[in-house]
Amino acid sequence: MKLKTIASIFNRNKRLIIYTAPNGEQWISNGYAAYTMRGLPHMTPEVVLRIFDVPEDKRSKWHCEESELPTAISFEDTARGETDIDPLKTNVELYGVNYWLFVDGMKIYSFDEDFMRPLLGEPAYLKYYKRETIGGGFVLACKVGLELKAIIAPRPLHNNEDFIKEIGTIAALYDRMARDTVVNSAYEVYGTQDTEPPPEVGPDTGEILDGQLNFDGAEGGDDGGE
Repeated sequence: MKLKTIASIFNRNKRLIIYTAPNGEQWISNGYAAYTMRGLPHMTPEVVLRIFDVPEDKRSKWHCEESELPTAISFEDTARGETDIDPLKTNVELYGVNYWLFVDGMKIYSFDEDFMRPLLGEPAYLKYYKRETIGGGFVLACKVGLELKAIIAPRPLHNNEDFIKEIGTIAALYDRMARDTVVNSAYEVYGTQDTEPPPEVGPDTGEILDGQLNFDGAEGGDDGGE
């Protein structure tokens, strides 16, 4: 992954953190996502801003820092207890932000698509893992093969009342449409629905034919006359 591919992500909040591990390996973060700089020469914030093409007169607006790796999150390629997790085929756009959705058991998690996008150019064996933090939270660990490429924090949607309400409406409507489709399909195949078909009327007389109810409430074609 080239650093320029993540420049727009960092430009959103203009925060740049460079983490350095004890072995000298560096990670670059905006506070919400961290990407490995494995294989690159040693970087400083000044060098990264130049790579990001940030003009010198704009750099004062950026918050830059260098730090050791956070201790609450494992930045190792493998972490104890992590489990693989796959994204749903359905994404959500809300207030201009696109979210990727992941399901784990009876819970659903959401992540900002912008933070995922730099990884999409990786090979097809890009995999995602739910990795717990020391504080009881979790992050998304993104790997290519066995190599950790990124750590991404979730961006929750469940506390957004508008989203919850609209998702409920969408689910109810699609459920109703699916049931209507089943009923209509049964009518096309078997010629029956839950409701009674209209009575059959004689083409010449306009009268209701035998076996159907007439307006007097009697069955059959005999009108009972003498």
